Amino acid sequence: MGDPEVSRRGFVARIARAAGVAAPALALLEGRVRALPRGEETDLAVLYASLTLEHHAIALYETGLRRGLLPSGLRAHAVEFRGDHQGHRDTQIAIAEERGGTPPSPLSHYDFGPLPPGDGFVREALEIEVAAQKAYTALISQIRTRDYLLSAAFILVDEVRHMTVWRRVLGLKIY
Repeated sequence: MGDPEVSRRGFVARIARAAGVAAPALALLEGRVRALPRGEETDLAVLYASLTLEHHAIALYETGLRRGLLPSGLRAHAVEFRGDHQGHRDTQIAIAEERGGTPPSPLSHYDFGPLPPGDGFVREALEIEVAAQKAYTALISQIRTRDYLLSAAFILVDEVRHMTVWRRVLGLKIY
């Protein structure tokens, strides 16, 4: 059996690449570097990486909602979680702009491939939430500025909450 840390890292890196995460943060998530240099440039790189993941999550939820891929009883969760991700996006854009940065826009197209309905879509949603949680956990240690660190910590709590809901829905252990 392979190294679980390598497979977790590969999983997060795959989602991050699909979301369009920039090279410095991607190198950290892939394990090619252990740390990024401290400073405003690193804070912006981490901010942009997390923002691209938020764009990806929003697109996934919008696709699932538009295509009717969620069981009706779970639609409210998807709407709520999409709203959370939109709030995270808006907060991160504001922080980046306050610092004089140019936040990345969402990709013009997200290739999710064929998305299965029902539990299959819930598994896709869980996958993006797990990737976001792991990415925030890895990236948060690289943040230097207090306001962004606090924002990232609150976002991380939301990602864990989203994961917990989807894991319960699927009958998976939540801890």
